[in-house]
Amino acid sequence: MLKQLTTLIFSFLIAVSAAHASNDLNTLSTTYDAKARYEMSENDVKSFVYQWFAAFDHQRESGYFVNRIAQPVNMQYPGTPINSVEAFLAWYQGVKDNIIWNSHDIVSMDVQGDQTSGWTVSYDVRWQATSKTKEKFDMMVHQELEVIRVGDALKLAKLEAAVIE
Repeated sequence: MLKQLTTLIFSFLIAVSAAHASNDLNTLSTTYDAKARYEMSENDVKSFVYQWFAAFDHQRESGYFVNRIAQPVNMQYPGTPINSVEAFLAWYQGVKDNIIWNSHDIVSMDVQGDQTSGWTVSYDVRWQATSKTKEKFDMMVHQELEVIRVGDALKLAKLEAAVIE
């Protein structure tokens, strides 16, 4: 009987604790440093870059990218300068019209800077793709980015890409 009573009390305490925890799912800690919570970190910048490439891997809608491009922007893909959102949209339409599959594998990444001055990001990425004509691509590309904070969002301000392999 004592074992059953102990089990019942323990179960009740777990249920009360779980109910209390579910009320806290969307509540931020009141003791965490507010400045640290607001500041962007190197991990935020790396996440931004990985999400950018994941969006290309899934051939996301154009608006996804437009929302992440700063104004003004300066992008240079091999043989393709992009200095406006309109130029990016034209370039991306060419990607959507010609690439049926692609994958980006970031091999290495270095992030320098802070949210005041922005970040420089340097990395190599292996791009593999298949065109609508079944042509296969497999190349290493070195990219240098400048990422800035605009309000609560990170934005791509500059991109330079060069084939290295």
